[in-house]
Amino acid sequence: PYLKAFFIPTGELLASSLVLEFWRIHRIVPAKSIEKTYKDGQNLSNIITEEKRLLAIYGSKTIHLVEAIIKYDSEKAIQPSCTFNIASKLPPLRDWIHDARWLYDDSNTSIIQEISSHQSTSNLSIEKLNNPSELAVAFAHNFVEIWNVQQICCVYSIKCEDLCILCSARFFGNTRDSLILASGTAFSQVIIWKIAQKNEEGRGIVFKRLIGHEGSVFGVRFNDDGNVIASVSDDRTIRIWKITDDNLKPLVLYGHMARVWDCLILDDHLISISEDSTCRVWHNRISRSVNVDDISDVDCLACWEGHVGKNIWSLAINPSKTIVATGGGDSGIRLWSLSSVTNNKIGVYVVKFEKYNFIIFNLRLYLCIDSEKDLIKVTLPSVDTYIQLNESSQIPLPSREHIRNFVLIDYCTIVTATNFGCLLKHNHITNEWTSLNNSTNLQNYTMMKASKCGRIVCCGSIDGHVYVVSVNKEFKTIKKKLHEFKVFEIFFEESSDPDIIYVISHAVYNDIYILKLELNCKSDNIPKFEIYHKLLVPQNFLLMSLAFCPRYNLLVCGSRESGLIIFSMAHNTIDRKLDKSTIELSPAIYLKDTHRKQAVTSVAIKLDSLESNNGDGLLNIYTSGRDGGYVKYRLRSLPITGKFYNNSEDGSKITESCYNGDYLLGKVMFVDDELILLGFFKKRFFVYNDTKKFEMLSIACGGAHRVWHFKTQDKRMNKASFMFIRKENVFIYSRETTTTNDGFNEYKLQENFHGKECRNVRFLPYPPKISHNYHLFKSDSIIFATGAEDSLLRLFQYIPDEKENHLFSLCSIKKHSSVIKNIEWSFGNELLLFSCGASEELTCWKIEINSSHDQKETSSQTPFVNINCLEWASCPAVSEVLETRIMDTSICPISTNNEYHIIAAVYSDSVLRIWLFDEKKRNFFLIGTSKFHNKCILQVENVIIKAKESMNEDGILLFTSATDGRIAVWDISRYIHSYLVSYATEVNFPHHTPYDLGTPIFSYQAHQSGVNCLALQHLINSATSNLVKELYMVVTGGEDNAIAAMILEFTYHEFKGTNSDTKCGKWTAEQSINDILKMEFAHGSSIQGINIIDDSTILSTSIDQRLNLWNITFKNLESKFELIKSEFIDVCDPSCMDVLRFNDGNDKNDKLMIAISGVGIELFQINL
Repeated sequence: PYLKAFFIPTGELLASSLVLEFWRIHRIVPAKSIEKTYKDGQNLSNIITEEKRLLAIYGSKTIHLVEAIIKYDSEKAIQPSCTFNIASKLPPLRDWIHDARWLYDDSNTSIIQEISSHQSTSNLSIEKLNNPSELAVAFAHNFVEIWNVQQICCVYSIKCEDLCILCSARFFGNTRDSLILASGTAFSQVIIWKIAQKNEEGRGIVFKRLIGHEGSVFGVRFNDDGNVIASVSDDRTIRIWKITDDNLKPLVLYGHMARVWDCLILDDHLISISEDSTCRVWHNRISRSVNVDDISDVDCLACWEGHVGKNIWSLAINPSKTIVATGGGDSGIRLWSLSSVTNNKIGVYVVKFEKYNFIIFNLRLYLCIDSEKDLIKVTLPSVDTYIQLNESSQIPLPSREHIRNFVLIDYCTIVTATNFGCLLKHNHITNEWTSLNNSTNLQNYTMMKASKCGRIVCCGSIDGHVYVVSVNKEFKTIKKKLHEFKVFEIFFEESSDPDIIYVISHAVYNDIYILKLELNCKSDNIPKFEIYHKLLVPQNFLLMSLAFCPRYNLLVCGSRESGLIIFSMAHNTIDRKLDKSTIELSPAIYLKDTHRKQAVTSVAIKLDSLESNNGDGLLNIYTSGRDGGYVKYRLRSLPITGKFYNNSEDGSKITESCYNGDYLLGKVMFVDDELILLGFFKKRFFVYNDTKKFEMLSIACGGAHRVWHFKTQDKRMNKASFMFIRKENVFIYSRETTTTNDGFNEYKLQENFHGKECRNVRFLPYPPKISHNYHLFKSDSIIFATGAEDSLLRLFQYIPDEKENHLFSLCSIKKHSSVIKNIEWSFGNELLLFSCGASEELTCWKIEINSSHDQKETSSQTPFVNINCLEWASCPAVSEVLETRIMDTSICPISTNNEYHIIAAVYSDSVLRIWLFDEKKRNFFLIGTSKFHNKCILQVENVIIKAKESMNEDGILLFTSATDGRIAVWDISRYIHSYLVSYATEVNFPHHTPYDLGTPIFSYQAHQSGVNCLALQHLINSATSNLVKELYMVVTGGEDNAIAAMILEFTYHEFKGTNSDTKCGKWTAEQSINDILKMEFAHGSSIQGINIIDDSTILSTSIDQRLNLWNITFKNLESKFELIKSEFIDVCDPSCMDVLRFNDGNDKNDKLMIAISGVGIELFQINL
């Protein structure tokens, strides 16, 4: 219901106003007339321009007319401003609105045509144009009404002769006489009819039908002159119709993977949006008079993937038709550069003798290469030019010459290795070839790598020789017999000294050496190339990737078998001259199955800006794998002084967070501090910016290749090259553009939320109930975590602002395989977060919080934070059914040192399971199970009753609810304490058989069906000489639309155990008030959230999109619910609610922050 204005060049929010109170805004229809006034600015040299624009805002059955007032300075001396004022409201209309159109007098027709024919509106034409007096409205049952907006009355109404249900409609024309409507029906047709013409029955006459779709028509659009219509459908196609030519077949475009919602027609392009979360740009071949039967794969010029989840709902383009804006179902608003389609140039070079057509995705768009002039054929020079015949005749040459391997030196230079054993440098701009080296040892096989600086190429032969070649011929080629057998891989790692390069050579039988190449030898101009280390790796470790950290002298290696090894090399060994004997290095850390038994394709290292609590350095290690994911590891206790700590009992030094995708990731790298992923998907190579979440480049290369290289100058890829070999053919894709922002600096105008339904939201308790080391700020930030159907775990920070309150995404992790059902915070020695969901996945995350150096530009004084979410441990699956879900968890720290956490988890197989999590050892232990509910258990909550004078230990009670409508109360105190005693005293604690938790101490029927939410409130307690009593209020909400409340009295009984010296205790429960207090029709639909504010006040929310505040009174004869207030919720399908009590320091009284989430999220604030 909010209308917002953004300033495109900077991405700044100018205004936000509540326009439609209870309805979504489906479309914004601006009038063509603009009222302008001019005022002198503060500086006499500048003039302030004030524009007034009239907007028709509609959604559902409501239309509001809004006046937008925009002030700006043509000299850009001041920031533009915008305000919205509701000018008038049409009364509630009688049907669902599909379109609206401003209508003008006939005298304005020529002026409107002049405005429509130009990309930018001229001031003279606008000033001559009068304000519209009528508004045409199209409805879902294929009828039209025309309203006088000044008198607010309907002056004309007409029904179409074809009465059918519409899924879409769009007007064309600016006067009543010229107005036509294209109606997209639920029966696969587009019906075009004139509003002013009637038949004998007084209904609108259909003059054209467009038939061809195989599903409902969800969107229709006219081009500027009204001669072409674009229609999109449930059948995933886009059809372009030329309505002035009945003989011309429609242009049919395929490409979207789901339903298409809309398509915009431009002169040379079409822009479509879809349920598959993509926006695509296509050739408009009808406007270019191209034969529509010439179906080609190059119809799609761009596939913009910037939204998550499903659905891009809205689409717009600026008047100059250079910038496209999209709004998605994830609440995000993104900008895309359409001008890049025609402005950017990419060179395509083909080495060999064939011609190809390829599609290149450039700066988030595809560039089509479909003509021969775009292809440059490059062939190897004649053999005589780089091999002397008398030398070649001494040893027989292979049967034929071709390129066997290559490396990319810079954006226009490559070095190739031929089958004859020759190394050739080639510049594909000048077509110049230079011979670098010839060797018979390199015939038929050459392993190659180039240094990052581009000065050195290192080659390995089949007989174990290693060659060091200078690309610029600074020195003669160095040849060294290093191995006895074939060289598998060669790696370059640079040091802080540009003239010192480390070379790692890997041969058969895991013969791995580290060599130091020193280039600045002044004596004889011959570089020193010496062996420094030999790496000892496990027998099945086949080295495939590595990265070196000079600061900490760490070498991280990945293998084909999914292994990861970390070597520590001290300062006194890596930089000093060694004796004749080679120093052997053993792994300091060895991890297995890091990528689900798939190869580790690359390793990248990045220093962390955070510091651990004990002052140790932190290092992030990123690995990519053939499983389609990348893993981020956190390495702590770094060897700053040369000492390295391995995994030990006092806590593991490695943590991880993971992203999974259906791709083959080939490399992970950082460019300008942004995480870039390189890989292959189906038959395409892609470059994906994981920091900003969009695909930068996509090349049709035929699929994954063994040898390929990519190089980019910066994160915008203003200068970049990609090269690969396929079937002995070498292809080079290169591009070079000028630095430009395409008319905007921020590609994201509004932060996105989850792309699918959010199932849980949890505030970080305020203030944190943990040690002072974590209390970072004078004014604590409001942080919450969310989990959703898209399997993403996300953390957000709430920032209040004068214009609009903001949510900033702090972290987004895809570790779960499916929906996340519940998340819980727990405060131990570390700040922990537990998430659970489908496939019995229960994961513990360690949360690290620090102040951010990148402060956002808002009026709020709230400090911004940086968060690292690190995978700490995973709970094993114990159910026999793979599809078992963990529906809910309840967690509490139990030991005095807060290192043990008790986790009560309820499963869809109707089993209650109690787990112990040892934070120090990072392990889960199953304590006990019970199966009382014969239905799926939905909710669980815990109560800790602190030990009093007559109690030996704390009481631990559980409350569970299931789909059968029953509530059960469990006393698990003796099981927990007995287990903890055994766990703490036994050195080698065995995995014993889990306890049988027995039956609950109390149960009752609260609802007719499922209990979706459960809340507890401690009321009072009393004690006698031998009894301790506690009163708790239990409030539940169910699928039956009802709220049920009961007060339970818990009594502690002490008795002697089997050993006369041992005292034991147990809890019993009974109803304090005889009847269950129940509000049968608390909401109009199933209740999804309950929260108890105090002893007499509760909050509830439901699928009916209502947030209700209740007063509850418990008396024997007058117990009752009383509705205090009810608020409408803008979030559709609300499924969870959480409440945070806080004090911002501006008031003595506390405040409540209420978060309700479903398809989106909404936050409320209540002053207590």
